Amino acid sequence: MTILLYDLVGHDAERPFSPHCWKTKMALAHKGLPATKVPTRFLEVPGVEGGVSKTVPVIRDGERVVADSFAIALYLDEAYPDRPTLFGGE
Repeated sequence: MTILLYDLVGHDAERPFSPHCWKTKMALAHKGLPATKVPTRFLEVPGVEGGVSKTVPVIRDGERVVADSFAIALYLDEAYPDRPTLFGGE
């Protein structure tokens, strides 16, 4: 199952610009996890996944929805321990 990543865009949906979303994209890439990016404009953010957050990034991984780039990174390390770690350690 592919992870959905709600990614902040402006007028041009092909130009995402949120550094917080970039952190999540880099975490997904580091762990080798595919994601489908959902271009999301500012005014659409409050409606993402039923309004779970007032900010992006937000991901949906199966039934799990996680908001905030740091919370997402923690979740990815916990949910995918067989992939490279984001925080080092054992």
